[in-house]
Amino acid sequence: MSAITRPTNVQDAEATGSGNPITRFLDEHYFVLRRLHSLSGVFPVGLFVIAHLFTNAQMAWGDGGETFQHEVDFIHSIPALVFIEIALWSAIAFHAGLGIWYTVSGKSNVKDYGYGGNWRYTLQRWSGIVALVFIFFHIATLRWRWDILGWFTPFYGRGYEAPGMPAALADVPLSMPLTAYALQVSPIVALFYILGALAVVFHWSNGLWTAAISWGLTISEKGMKRWGYACVGLFVALTVFFGAAIVGAMAFDFDDMPAEQIAAFSATVPDSDWIFDDFDRPQIEAILDGYGTVDGVGEPEVGAPAPHHSARGT
Repeated sequence: MSAITRPTNVQDAEATGSGNPITRFLDEHYFVLRRLHSLSGVFPVGLFVIAHLFTNAQMAWGDGGETFQHEVDFIHSIPALVFIEIALWSAIAFHAGLGIWYTVSGKSNVKDYGYGGNWRYTLQRWSGIVALVFIFFHIATLRWRWDILGWFTPFYGRGYEAPGMPAALADVPLSMPLTAYALQVSPIVALFYILGALAVVFHWSNGLWTAAISWGLTISEKGMKRWGYACVGLFVALTVFFGAAIVGAMAFDFDDMPAEQIAAFSATVPDSDWIFDDFDRPQIEAILDGYGTVDGVGEPEVGAPAPHHSARGT
């Protein structure tokens, strides 16, 4: 038995001719919307997932985040980035909106038929919900720069993006330490990111397999099986990408940051001195004062100690 069935309300509407205007529209254009739904999941959302996870995997290089920062700077330098983001968010909203409707209106029969296809059908829906929650938190901190409960902290690529940052620290790279801090601040956050990324990867990889069926690209059983192997390979590769990012962020040593980065990081996350093993609060404040206060004009204060150029103060 097929794991994917037409939503129950589609059948009911056809039988009774009833339903509100939105439901009737979705019912009448069901097959077209199904194809557009799968297409939006592949382009541009799916391609962005690959690029995004590959970029984040650069955190595992162990070079203090220089390679990762280079990738972040490149993304921020793309012309008309805001239009790319609008197109991406629109595709996500369209895909998520239809996905929620399919989830609440569809009918799973896993209890009666425990075949692999049925389980994938159910996991596809639940992984989509988890992925949607994860994406919201991720975008809220990454792009909207919300501080949620002090656990999901704002992300700034460089010092000039952080509010009130002294001009002397405007060009300090912050991508790696802020990403590492977001994961190291709590095991709950780290687990949330692992489960969220895993849900995104599974949802896209499995959705890519079903998209080929929706578009008639895999018709025979052998074709479906071969494409299934490819999707499993993609799932494994993307899992390795985000796994490398998690490991790189968790292994980041804040004590190895240069003094400028310590100052910029401390100004951005003022309650983060617990993250340092080799520095206490007075030492961190002395480093920060060397670059001017957060509300200052950006030049070192008169009489303030000269900035050091290594985390060890040598």
